Amino acid sequence: MNEISDAAQLTRDQARLVPERGQYAILLLTDCERLANAVAPQAEHVPTLLQTAARQGCLLESLLPDIRALALLLAARRQGAGPTPSRLADAADWLAARILLLDLSHVAVHLADFNLLDEANRRIAAWSEELARSLKPALPVLLTRAPAADRGWWLQGWSRQAPPSVSGGDLASALAASRTRATHCRQRLHRLCGGALA
Repeated sequence: MNEISDAAQLTRDQARLVPERGQYAILLLTDCERLANAVAPQAEHVPTLLQTAARQGCLLESLLPDIRALALLLAARRQGAGPTPSRLADAADWLAARILLLDLSHVAVHLADFNLLDEANRRIAAWSEELARSLKPALPVLLTRAPAADRGWWLQGWSRQAPPSVSGGDLASALAASRTRATHCRQRLHRLCGGALA
């Protein structure tokens, strides 16, 4: 992905994204990464976040374990013979894993997050070359509103895959949708890795 500085063009792209491209909106609670790499006090926010997730019908990353597995795989392939760092997978590894397993064509970002998406796409390109496969990066869609205090807990994107058909606006529905998507992620990970993973 080339560096993009024309915010007005990004805003126009965002406005026409869904009707013209037929993508499916996804909202992901990134609780797995946040709680794996944060101090314990952050856990106190989880009940409120789960209530929001239930109301908005979003997916729970903690129920999509293959995202973590792929993030660690992407991180491990960059490690040399030196000591393993305390945090193996960084934010770009996690984002790249989400793009690949959720089959995201676009990711909503603030201006401050362009470099992160750019790095995630570079890692996708590097792994694509290693596998001799065509793995697609994600394009940015600019968020023009001010970042929310809890923005690090959420990922908004658009997937080429239709979302699970689960009715209801409660936590049970969000859990069911996440479990269904987890099956799709597992299948996609196996396809990406050529069936090498058990």
